[in-house]
Amino acid sequence: MRKTPEEPAVVHFFDCADVGKTLVGYGKRAGYKWWHRPALAPGMGGAVPSGPVQAKFESTSWRIRRTIEALRADVMHVHFGTRAGVANSRPTIPFVMHWHGTDIRTTYYTPQGRPNIQWGADHAAAVVYATPDLRQHAEPVRPDAVYLPTPVDMEELPLWVPEGRPRVVFASRWDDSKNATEQLEVAAAIREATQGRVALEGLDWGHRVEEARALGITLVPKMPKAVYLKWMAGAHCVVGQSSGILGVSELQAMAMGIPMVMNLEAGYYTDAPTLQGDGPEGLAAQVLRALEDPLAVSARANARGWVERHHSPDAAVAKLAAIYRSVVPRL
Repeated sequence: MRKTPEEPAVVHFFDCADVGKTLVGYGKRAGYKWWHRPALAPGMGGAVPSGPVQAKFESTSWRIRRTIEALRADVMHVHFGTRAGVANSRPTIPFVMHWHGTDIRTTYYTPQGRPNIQWGADHAAAVVYATPDLRQHAEPVRPDAVYLPTPVDMEELPLWVPEGRPRVVFASRWDDSKNATEQLEVAAAIREATQGRVALEGLDWGHRVEEARALGITLVPKMPKAVYLKWMAGAHCVVGQSSGILGVSELQAMAMGIPMVMNLEAGYYTDAPTLQGDGPEGLAAQVLRALEDPLAVSARANARGWVERHHSPDAAVAKLAAIYRSVVPRL
């Protein structure tokens, strides 16, 4: 449904895994007046000022630009719980708080992180969260929090072309938030099962990368999104994170048609077409199965169709538009 003149104007602040960018892009296509300001403030992950004078100038300029963007809007949509304070730029309009993962799952339980995230929960007109595992963390803090499945932009995905030596890609960073202990066990089992006949590659990212390197995983540096997607698109199969949930990378790989090897937490997804196994050895066996005929395994899974049904940007936009309408006075 296209917007009417009474639909609210919405500014998205910040981003996480390009979810905000995707939502705004598809929202604009649907006719909504949504726009995006992804830049972080100096000292919050943005450019590092060269000195105190420049730091003061850049911080002030950033806050002015932020306020101008808020003045144009009827609703603010803030990505990531630790950044809720941006809503103070115009406290007279409602804001939607978007929790993405480690913010409400991990940082909320720390003395340093909890106050800001709690403030956002207490003052937001609505709260949405990105993955089904977050429900157990979100609802005790904000009982009316709503699950908004991560949208996948199919149009930005390259063609899957598995060529040359069989290649297995570990799509996630080597970090405890992704259950790196189990992921390393899975990697070791795959190395043992493939006996050097397969290229094993992963990201040089996460505090346990040296353990992955010691297992013989070829680690590649973090890269721009388009390059990362092309890197994945050459894999014969992808091993997903060991946390039991589908992150953006896993969903993108599935949407490209790449066989996805990972165990999912029971009850989180309906008929998600991943190759699951009993422990690390079972997952390694599924990798071997996928490598026998990746194209046939992909065709049987039809993972792209599943992603289109459950992680459609258009569906996410429609759900958000209804939320925005519910939190503003009738225009």
